Amino acid sequence: MKQRRTRWKLLIILLAIPPLLRVVFSFTPYEEVGWGGAANLLTIILMLVMALVWLLLVSGLSWSRRLIGVALIGLLSVSLRFSVRHEGHMGDFFPQLAWVWTPKSDEVADSLELTTLAPNSPLTTNLPGDFPYFLGPNRDNWVSGSQLAADWAEQTPRELWRLNIGLGWSSFAVAGSFAYTLEQRGDDELTVCYEARTGNPVWVHAENVRFSESMGGDGPRSTPTVHEGKVYALGATGILLCFDGLTGEVVWRRETLNEVDQGNQMWAKSGSPLIVGDVVVITLGDSKDRPLAAFDLLTGDPRWRGGDAKPGYATPVLTTLAGKRQIVCHNTGSVSGHDPMTGEILWNHDIGRSPAHTTIPMIIDTDKVLVSVGYGHGSHLIDLSSGEPNEIWKTNKLKTKFSDMVVRNDHAYGLDEGRLVCMNIEDGQRAWRGTRFSHGQMLGVGDKLLIQAEGGEIVLAEATPEEEEIVHRFDALSSKTWNHPVLAGRLLLIRNDREAIVYEYPGNGSTDLGN
Repeated sequence: MKQRRTRWKLLIILLAIPPLLRVVFSFTPYEEVGWGGAANLLTIILMLVMALVWLLLVSGLSWSRRLIGVALIGLLSVSLRFSVRHEGHMGDFFPQLAWVWTPKSDEVADSLELTTLAPNSPLTTNLPGDFPYFLGPNRDNWVSGSQLAADWAEQTPRELWRLNIGLGWSSFAVAGSFAYTLEQRGDDELTVCYEARTGNPVWVHAENVRFSESMGGDGPRSTPTVHEGKVYALGATGILLCFDGLTGEVVWRRETLNEVDQGNQMWAKSGSPLIVGDVVVITLGDSKDRPLAAFDLLTGDPRWRGGDAKPGYATPVLTTLAGKRQIVCHNTGSVSGHDPMTGEILWNHDIGRSPAHTTIPMIIDTDKVLVSVGYGHGSHLIDLSSGEPNEIWKTNKLKTKFSDMVVRNDHAYGLDEGRLVCMNIEDGQRAWRGTRFSHGQMLGVGDKLLIQAEGGEIVLAEATPEEEEIVHRFDALSSKTWNHPVLAGRLLLIRNDREAIVYEYPGNGSTDLGN
């Protein structure tokens, strides 16, 4: 009896089919929706299916060997099922896995042994080295970089300290000598004040709450706000707190969602508190019932509520458009302007519903708003010069998902589903599309872009519409990083849900936080 040949070439052909389909997929419009990671996972699954089809049906192996192969695959699958755990997803939906015997990040966080403050420690919000609000002193995702030496972009900065910290996607707010952030450690959501140059914890406040979500991960999302000696922090579950910035003493506390009987958003509260005159403004829960809310800065008493659209995840912006002071909100499916004294709706413009409206609206000139959304929806430029919204253009050339843009000299720079893009604001046309940094974040610094890649790498690029020009890059964090980078004077503060690092860049000799 003639022995059947094992069909190894057929196995190779079958295993090649899913990767080829993935290549074809990359040239379709569906790739632009941001499901690249999901497509990669499906490719791996299809390759395993093809291997099983080959093994059972066309391999040419004896049935005893086929059954042994199936048993081995089953044993491997069961072993993996009980030896790895799921730790969320990357920005493109590819799952994160870890061995079950390795500790979770918040289980290895360094202890918070409080330090004693030096006499007269400064707490400021208006010096060149201060970064007291989310996205910077002007909340526009740009700083001048005037404290840096002329050749700063060519030098790797000096590491001052590195700590294992708690979970969460909060960034730092820096005022005077202090850096404030939110993090999750066990069952407690913490507001923490660190000394910016040493990493020594100064004070800690704990709330016994923990937000958990399988895709976005656990812990708080928003960044504290520092204003006139006080720190305002909004936790993932809607607890709004006001602290004395030097001592950590609680001035007032509100459970904002419970008080209005609203449920939380799918991915939790992530917008940072906005200071407007004598009130602090936040968005509430997953409801259209007046989700924009203001509380008295000194007492926490409710002052007003407004709006009629479900809030997005972006921080509201205080600005002047067409000569009128207003709060601009990026809602779920719309952008709206509100009276800063009452919350009354001044205008509203539909931009299409996406799974998440996350990035802050960027103010262009004195009468335009640029807003961008991921998941295939793209960017919109809205003109308010007449007092009523008029969409100038819409484009899919820049889809930021949850990475905020930088606007410089009539061009917008952003991560288009993970790839660095420069877009002409006048017509919405793409000037260039460059390197893939995945779903990280960026900050404008002078005429440079400081990019924090999703994998934790720090990259400096020129903010120029001519072509992509990478100036310098170095490895910093080593795992998924969705938190915004901060440049306070000469100090670069970065963190993710595992580590925090502070670097120091060379200075120009001026007196600031970095000296």
